[in-house]
Amino acid sequence: MASLVKRTEGNLLVVELARTGQGNALNRELQQQLAETWQAFEEDDNLSVAVLHGGGGVFSIGHDVAELAANPSLSPLPIDDLFPLHISKPVIAAIEGPCYGLGFELALSCDLRIAAEGALFGFADANLQVPYRLASVLLPRMTAMGTSLELIFSGKILSAMQMRDALLLSEVTAQGGALTAAMTAARAMVRRFGQAPSFRKRNIWSLSGMSLPAAMNLARMPRG
Repeated sequence: MASLVKRTEGNLLVVELARTGQGNALNRELQQQLAETWQAFEEDDNLSVAVLHGGGGVFSIGHDVAELAANPSLSPLPIDDLFPLHISKPVIAAIEGPCYGLGFELALSCDLRIAAEGALFGFADANLQVPYRLASVLLPRMTAMGTSLELIFSGKILSAMQMRDALLLSEVTAQGGALTAAMTAARAMVRRFGQAPSFRKRNIWSLSGMSLPAAMNLARMPRG
């Protein structure tokens, strides 16, 4: 059975984590498949927006702990380009059920997150020594520093409502409704932006860390 299932709907790419028997744990094979998917998505001018979700009512429980235990020399650090931050097109995460550890980082690296009631978020594995480097960078930029530190250091699990209150979700739906809501948002983006080259999210990320004068000067520059 495939670990990753992809389909297209017009200009929309839908990506499903499909290791349902393993809680959609992100083993090395699945990480590599995701990295290759993002690269192909970036290069396809017929595709504008992607939706990422997990099959079986689970987004992802995070690292494949069994794989790491069976291969002590295997680094827990994720492979390059697993996260869609490096691509220029928007990706929406549709989240049901557990969204833990590396799976949580994967969701944070998407541009929008829509979750259903009953979804749970955090770094739950107390025994796996993983430097959550991407979360350490993104969370303080997305929510309060106190919330960021609590999530990373304490292993606290947040509900969908708590995530929304922390400004980490754009929408909370009824259980089972996250994918439908994400598809609706993605279709609206496709209509809004038209062809893929008309929107480049790198502009937003690059400007956000600059001083106001420098950002304004750069924002006024013509772009090809």
